[in-house]
Amino acid sequence: MLTKNELKTLWKREDFKPLVRLGQNFLIDKNVKDKILRNLAITPDDIVVEIGSGFGELTFDLAKHARKVFAVEKDKKITRIFKKTFQLPPNVALIEKDFLDLEIKEIAKQKVIIYGNLPFYITSPIIEKLFENVSLIKNIYIVVQKEVAGRIAAKPDSRDIGRFSLYVQYYSQPKTIFKIKRESFYPAPQVESAFLELKVPEKRRLRVSDEDLFFNLIKKAYSQRRKTIRNSLSAKGVDKKALLALFKKAGLNPLARAENLSLEDFARLTDIVHGLDHDQQKNIV
Repeated sequence: MLTKNELKTLWKREDFKPLVRLGQNFLIDKNVKDKILRNLAITPDDIVVEIGSGFGELTFDLAKHARKVFAVEKDKKITRIFKKTFQLPPNVALIEKDFLDLEIKEIAKQKVIIYGNLPFYITSPIIEKLFENVSLIKNIYIVVQKEVAGRIAAKPDSRDIGRFSLYVQYYSQPKTIFKIKRESFYPAPQVESAFLELKVPEKRRLRVSDEDLFFNLIKKAYSQRRKTIRNSLSAKGVDKKALLALFKKAGLNPLARAENLSLEDFARLTDIVHGLDHDQQKNIV
């Protein structure tokens, strides 16, 4: 890991300027780096995909613990400097590509561990891509904005819970391991960060009869989150009595708001709505 002064010297020599709008904030705190490494469950047989190699803040340490590291870096200037400055270990492959364009199944023949210091502006799309490929992933470790970590791990009845919270919690078990101060990065971001584990269970905590319907119900319920679910799911053509009967069957209070409902609540409602005919479903979602 390069220190702040070493980064400055390197950047001056190579005429490199970090782009804050792209979330280019590089870890310079060795204590934080060591703490991250202590919390990564990596074995010598594991393959790691690193989202954003930067200037090797963790790349070389990951290589000491894993069988193979695919370090994915979008910025061509960074990869040019990286190759020029460092001798890559034989078990590290530096891939010059936007992670969102990467096909994980093409680079690994087994489940991979994900590590990344995610740019704030693109955190959600990256997490969505990870869960679209969740069958290929063993576990996920990410550094994200502290407020984002709070929303991801939020519980029902919390003001922080939302659609994205439930989406992440459907596929994983999120846990904030520790918070990271702004000064641990250079340039320092405007906000603090958090190191987060999204534990991918071998078996999903719940199954629903129709995932599309499940997420559509959540989306509609949260589209007007200050309304009760009775009102947010009501629409022209919906039989109000029938809707109340659905809530009763699902064991839900029709006066509750979306933020009061758990994943299990939405799963039960999904299974019941799934049993309706197509026109009735369409009126609700």
